Amino acid sequence: MLKARFRGIRTRILVIALVPSLLLICVGVGTSIYLFNDGRHAEDYARTLDSHLAPTRELVLAVQQERLLSVSQLAGEAIDPGALVAARMQFDTALKSVAATEAAFQRVGGSAIGDAVAAFDQLKARLPELRSAIDTDRLPIADAYDFYSRLLDGMDQGSATIGQSAPDAASGSELTRNLGLMRVLESMSRASALTMTVIHPQSGSPTLFAEYRNLVSYYHVEIARLATELDAANGQRIKDLTASAAWQQVSAMESAIMQVRPASAPQLPMSVAQWRVAADEVSQQLVALWVGHMQQGERHAADAGARHARNSLLAAGVLGVAAVLAFLLSLWLANQLIGRLKRLRSETLAVAQVRLPETMRRLNEGVRIDPETEAAQLDFGTDEIGQVAQAFNRAHGAAVAAAVTEANTREGVRAVFSNIAHRSQIVVHRQLEILDAAERRQEDPALLETLFQLDHLATRGRRNAENLIILGGGRPGRQWRRPVPLGELVRGAIAETVQYARVFPGAGLPSIFVNGAVVADLIHLLAELVDNATAFSPPQSRVDVTGNPTGTGVVVVISDQGMGMSDSELERANEVLADPPDFSVATLSSDSRLGLFVVARLGIRHGISVRLTESDYGGVRAIVVIPTAVLAAENAGIAAPTAGQRW
Repeated sequence: MLKARFRGIRTRILVIALVPSLLLICVGVGTSIYLFNDGRHAEDYARTLDSHLAPTRELVLAVQQERLLSVSQLAGEAIDPGALVAARMQFDTALKSVAATEAAFQRVGGSAIGDAVAAFDQLKARLPELRSAIDTDRLPIADAYDFYSRLLDGMDQGSATIGQSAPDAASGSELTRNLGLMRVLESMSRASALTMTVIHPQSGSPTLFAEYRNLVSYYHVEIARLATELDAANGQRIKDLTASAAWQQVSAMESAIMQVRPASAPQLPMSVAQWRVAADEVSQQLVALWVGHMQQGERHAADAGARHARNSLLAAGVLGVAAVLAFLLSLWLANQLIGRLKRLRSETLAVAQVRLPETMRRLNEGVRIDPETEAAQLDFGTDEIGQVAQAFNRAHGAAVAAAVTEANTREGVRAVFSNIAHRSQIVVHRQLEILDAAERRQEDPALLETLFQLDHLATRGRRNAENLIILGGGRPGRQWRRPVPLGELVRGAIAETVQYARVFPGAGLPSIFVNGAVVADLIHLLAELVDNATAFSPPQSRVDVTGNPTGTGVVVVISDQGMGMSDSELERANEVLADPPDFSVATLSSDSRLGLFVVARLGIRHGISVRLTESDYGGVRAIVVIPTAVLAAENAGIAAPTAGQRW
């Protein structure tokens, strides 16, 4: 009983509309959206940190390296120019990577991050000018040092703002400690950049010396503090670092520099090269410590974000369970309805776009088809959708039956055409034989002229019979065994026209032979074009037939001085010549230009291109391009027609 009630589409729509509870939907959806957005923010925060990890590391290291080399060059140290170029390229690449994550950081950090990004972009805009000044030694050391340091100050500010936007206190604390590690790394990098300046008093200043002492003091104190605040593993790594020989060498170098006055040259405990090796080792360990702790903080934030999102989704699920239950039945009914409609659409499209065209193709090929067997068999039950499917089955069956009837009718018409044409061809052939015999026996010029006219009319009648055979899909009976010269072929085509006296073949027709299998069809094609030219031009005008070889074969041009054709008529005729339609009773009734169809069929059969254009005298010019594939070698000999055939 319940199944019967749910069969109608109208009933299902009413059920879908009335079952849900609007109040529960509003409360559940509103609360779910709020909690979901809260959890999504936490996950977005973690993803932003993860995506920014590698670009931040590359940017910090690139800025520090370019700052070190730039300040060293300005201080008079002989550095490798290639190293400075490589550092700049690394910096530019890092800038592009960071630019891709700026939008995500602004979404997480809000307007404060936007201000920091804007200031950072202003500094980037000055970078080409600053590099040029460094290369030409026109920039003070303090300005170069200050520019690169301000770049990383912007990164420091952005990291601090991101830490304040952490979804929980634990993640914020981890990010704060990681920021402390980055500041230690940056302070040591700045001190390393200023080392060459304070070593050579003539290139430095008291201000830079004071900056150097503050940086060294800061990062020594800060790293000792972080060793006690970080977790046991990272704290131990800091202790191992400060106890290493490289750290001791760097500290000894820094102590030697700070024990003297800024204007005096210090007594260094090691060479600059030894110090640089030790400083690079310490820097690498600090970078590894900073990156490792950053990854640890990112994992913690990701776990916290996932946990927060999971709890939010659970809470939203509890609050929205009533709304979900209310929607279950509606969704099930809707999905059932939509699924059946989609299946009906796909199956009907398959029948209309695949099966029906395939049936038409088989009918055109002459295959016998049973309409009942070919009719669609869509089964969708007995409800409204099933009734639509049954209606389509009937419509498809009617279409197939109509197509079968049309194919049978078309085949019958073609058979009638062919039968009448063959009978007419026999009669005309016999008539031509009689006329030929009469012409040989007659000596009176007047009677002989009359017999010639009857001969040409009979030839025209034979061509009309052959037209019916060609339109019916058959081939005329005339054949040539051997190649024929193009000149003789053209003259033979002219001889088949009634007004042959007005047609003038060009004296310069090329000495090219045409394959015997193509001769009959090509004579017929040219005769139709010549006959059309004489029929639609004044009786006193002439029709010229010329030809010349081309790169793809040979071209024959037939020009008349008749009334011509309009542009639309020329376009339509050329379309038929390029792609002839299927000749049927409908085509016959709508267009009486049978010669155009015959020419198109013969051209397509042998790959001969025919195109109509306006002639120089306002008439029509027919351009016939005979391809190389149907031409024979010159030494193939001149063909003679088969017995009983005449030009």
